[in-house]
Amino acid sequence: MKRLPFLPVLSLLVLVGCTPKNEFQAPPPPAVTVQMPEQKTVTVFESFPGRLEAFDEVDIRARVKGFLKTVDFEDGQRVKEGDLLFTIEPAEYIAAVNSAKASLAQAEAALKLAKATQQRMEKAYETKAVSEVDVLTAEAETDSAAAAVQAAQAALDNAKLDLSYTEIHAPMAGRLARRLMSVGNLVGDGQSTLLTKLVVEAPIAAYYNVDERIVLPYLQGGIRKTQPGKTHPPVKLEMADGSMHSETGVVDYIDPEVDPETGTLRARAMFKNADLALLPGLYGKILIPNEIENALLVPDLAIQQDMAGTFVLTVNAENVVESIYITKGPLVGTLRVVQDDTTKDRQLTVQDRIIVNGLQRARPGIPVTASEAQAAAPASVAK
Repeated sequence: MKRLPFLPVLSLLVLVGCTPKNEFQAPPPPAVTVQMPEQKTVTVFESFPGRLEAFDEVDIRARVKGFLKTVDFEDGQRVKEGDLLFTIEPAEYIAAVNSAKASLAQAEAALKLAKATQQRMEKAYETKAVSEVDVLTAEAETDSAAAAVQAAQAALDNAKLDLSYTEIHAPMAGRLARRLMSVGNLVGDGQSTLLTKLVVEAPIAAYYNVDERIVLPYLQGGIRKTQPGKTHPPVKLEMADGSMHSETGVVDYIDPEVDPETGTLRARAMFKNADLALLPGLYGKILIPNEIENALLVPDLAIQQDMAGTFVLTVNAENVVESIYITKGPLVGTLRVVQDDTTKDRQLTVQDRIIVNGLQRARPGIPVTASEAQAAAPASVAK
């Protein structure tokens, strides 16, 4: 009867010995989504900050002295070539023209008399009624009278020119600034008084600077060599608010030398500005197209960065994650143009499977379960 207390212990040991052995089971490989790079020809845009400037602008000044009689425009008005802008009191200059006409008539009368006298002297000399000196004197008086006519004509022309300056017309079509002088003010007194400014709105120029590091490849490619019929590609203009100007422009001028102080080359793009939507002084970005043939594009979200550089994670044939280092190019929609990293042995190819989803679960050297994703169509324009 004393052995009975040991029966529960023995039963417990038997039960423990019959429990199955606990074995660890590894979790399945993480699931990722992969996508192969796209290869196609795309057009991207190099972006350069610039400033819009009027292609032509003119300071309207008074060229003769007088009191301002009329102002024939409204501040900020658009005018056509030849439109009347100002009138200076013309009475003084009308009188000067009339006086010059009278002087010319007097000189012409004197010339007529001198010619008649010369003819009489020449006939008289044939009969030896006068001396040769008398004939030479008559010729000299005729020449002097002819010179006086020329001087009087020049004085008349100058008087008419001064009279024409009393009416100031627009030298070209454009938009006027505010008037700087009002009716009744004395202008042109010892100087050409500034009256207003005329700005040509269409076409309009956009000036921008290009860094010499960007210019050098174009120079080596011969872009600045003179070639008959060679034209620069059309450019676009992005405004300060991010909107795109509807017109395309043309690069029509490049400075002949690089600025040694800034290391940049100044260029000009012209826009028609047909709808007058552009104003001088506005800021904008000049977008110059650059066609890349057989560009390799990957989703921008798949690109990562570490201390060694920029890379993407790929899945090899054994479904093991690998990292491939690349050089980032321009953005094309949601895709990024990539270039080979020449410092690395392994280069990205169009057959590589790039991880686009599940990046937080993937790291080089681990196996994964990969599923294919549909590639997104890239845009044709980038900047």
